Amino acid sequence: MKATSVMLAVLLLAGCKLIDQTTFAPSPEAKAQAVERPRADPRTPLVTISFADPNPEYQGLLHYALHAAAERYPSLDYDVIAMLPPNADVGAQQKHGLEVMRAMVTEGVAADRIHLGLRSAAAGADPEVRVYIRPASG
Repeated sequence: MKATSVMLAVLLLAGCKLIDQTTFAPSPEAKAQAVERPRADPRTPLVTISFADPNPEYQGLLHYALHAAAERYPSLDYDVIAMLPPNADVGAQQKHGLEVMRAMVTEGVAADRIHLGLRSAAAGADPEVRVYIRPASG
């Protein structure tokens, strides 16, 4: 009877897996998903102005884009985001954002409809200013 009990216990344990540290480790698929980063801003910019070269000519493009957006959606707000590459001059990027904002005000956009921002850009990116549209905030 004792031998039968031992044999039965061995057969039952044969189908079991021993628990160790790898039992609770995340799967390789979970690690791959954790590395994937979401985009900081999923919106597509209305205009992207590169400041890689000093004094870029963007006024004509900005004029056209602002008027086309205003015709389609009369009450819009605008986000003017200066993108800051690593080791770039923060003051210079803020100045570029203000310059684009002033050009937009010259085109007839009310200053209270423009929201300025500064975001980090990926390594190797050129300094640029992006103009996004969004529904009016009030």
